[in-house]
Amino acid sequence: MSPRRKIPTKAELVRLQKLYRTDEKIGERLGGVPAYLVAYWRRKKNVPKHSLPKFSEKEIRDLWERFGDDDKCGLELGISKAAFYNWRRRYGIREKPAFLKLEQLELNFPGLKLHATADSLYGKKTLTQKVLGRESGAEGIEVGQMVEVEPDVVVSHANTGRILEEFSRLDSELVWNPGKIVVALANCYTESEEDNLPEFRVRVRDFVRRQGIKAYYDYAEGACHQVALEKGQILPGQFAVASDNYAISYGCLSAVATGVSIKQAASVWATGKLRFEVPPTIRIDINGRRARGVYSRDIALSVQKQLAAVDVNHRAIEYYGHVVSRMGISERFTLTSLTLDTGAIVAVCSFDSITRRFLTGRTSLHYRPMVADKNAEYEQIYQINIDHLNPQLAHVATDQIKPVAESEGLPVSLIILGTASNGRFDDIRVAAEVLKGKRVSPECRLLIYPASRAVYLEALKKGLVRILVEAGAIVMYPGYWTRAGRRGSLADRGERVLATSNSRLVDGLDPEQSEVYLCSPATAAASALNAAITDPARYVK
Repeated sequence: MSPRRKIPTKAELVRLQKLYRTDEKIGERLGGVPAYLVAYWRRKKNVPKHSLPKFSEKEIRDLWERFGDDDKCGLELGISKAAFYNWRRRYGIREKPAFLKLEQLELNFPGLKLHATADSLYGKKTLTQKVLGRESGAEGIEVGQMVEVEPDVVVSHANTGRILEEFSRLDSELVWNPGKIVVALANCYTESEEDNLPEFRVRVRDFVRRQGIKAYYDYAEGACHQVALEKGQILPGQFAVASDNYAISYGCLSAVATGVSIKQAASVWATGKLRFEVPPTIRIDINGRRARGVYSRDIALSVQKQLAAVDVNHRAIEYYGHVVSRMGISERFTLTSLTLDTGAIVAVCSFDSITRRFLTGRTSLHYRPMVADKNAEYEQIYQINIDHLNPQLAHVATDQIKPVAESEGLPVSLIILGTASNGRFDDIRVAAEVLKGKRVSPECRLLIYPASRAVYLEALKKGLVRILVEAGAIVMYPGYWTRAGRRGSLADRGERVLATSNSRLVDGLDPEQSEVYLCSPATAAASALNAAITDPARYVK
């Protein structure tokens, strides 16, 4: 005789109903309980049957005409792609919207600049405008309008001590919302040597404890922006700010993010408000097929090169296209992070299933992604085709970007692979695949900096660290390296340096003393084998 089944409480039934909705699925979750028995329990405990949200035919039709995509329409209603498809079929809406049929007649050539202000009947707001409009509570915001926004997240790193000093001068003892403040003390780029003083660290830790800030990550966790993403602190559709301009990288998760000054960060801590001018938006569609050895870093450098003659300063860039939609979050991070070198203050990739999968298990918080209107008005629209793109190399001193093949054979003394720009697991795996079974040339040094402790642990678990060490690489602590150059801790006079970092982190390397180039992890690893700049195409799968 089987033991008597324990009847779930009302709270348990309500929770199960939110997760599984139907009596049949709730019964399956409880271990094969018949649906009629679940329904009986519900009636006894006054739990009504789950009812699906009701959407009128007009709502469904308007959204379909506006976006023409089940996934984007579902995001607007807070339902899945399949659910919106079912609603559309229920009302017999099967034809493509008129504008989609017209688009099939257009010929868009690679590299073509398109008209950005065509008349629209379906909405004209970019993703950036819609996020800022929602967060500011202002409807119909326009480019150039100054809005007061309450950020969803405020991130600070090694310069938190200076923010604390500014905060102490304000008429406020408590921060406005400790749940929205993230402090990660990793040695990110900082202009002040004082940021690493022990007394600053002690004050910051004491302040975090007194204010009840839960999202605190000490030095061991790694680079601040990488940690913020890994810990689920950044969510799609949010407006985030950080005391570092590379907050722009949060756009890889479809969040609108920008850097603020020390004083602005302290003001946001105290008031929760930031005055922000709505920037013009540039749309970039990246399409085509990657050649062997081409990675997100090479694509980002190509974008930077093609925008060199365009005024991108203080603008937002939104990335679309088949190439971006096939990138993982790691590659999108690299793309959005390096966009800062163009002069843009915001860079965003559209929300999709890849973003959703990345966040699964990282956060239990509800988030509401935003999508641009189908005919959003952009200041400029560019289409970039990468069919013929080769691995790229950027010379820091001259800002010159050219194919790696044109500089092949130049001797290299120091190679730095990693940091937040290209130090995630995918980047380290690419390097390990190139170096496996080979040896780094004794004429150069290869330093590898995992972006975070989590990345380091995953690389250890998968055996990548062993491969790298056996090849002769030096695996360093997670996060950014100590600033070099003027204090001579990394490169000697006359040495040629190859790095996968962003341009800001190699500012400390004096260009008059050291020749510095930026490249992808594959190029860096291949060059380490020969102690010379090397095209990685023949070394990658």
